[in-house]
Amino acid sequence: MNTSELLHTIAKDRVSGMRTIDSYQLKPTVIMVTGADISLDLKNDMWILNTKGLPSSIDEMELISSDNVFTATPEEYDFMDEYRYQVFTDYIDIKTQAESFKPYRLEFVKIIPHRN
Repeated sequence: MNTSELLHTIAKDRVSGMRTIDSYQLKPTVIMVTGADISLDLKNDMWILNTKGLPSSIDEMELISSDNVFTATPEEYDFMDEYRYQVFTDYIDIKTQAESFKPYRLEFVKIIPHRN
């Protein structure tokens, strides 16, 4: 399964239980992590982590949302297959452990539901 098919499968699984949703759209989103401890308000949206790799300058990254906690080192992340495509809802708290923090980017795919 290629990445696009996997992202659509994840999105379909997430919106299938929502009563007033009849379709969805996927929108790529890039954020810059500018501090070791930041929070993003997703405004009740769902975001799928879609970053290709984590920078070697960090020791560990932890992403926390209302329904998920995901932790990985750059080495662990490189060996993850489908597991790296985590879904986060409502908010994301990003905690980065590094000897000397340097800003880095994370790529997500936003699931935009369409109501009927």
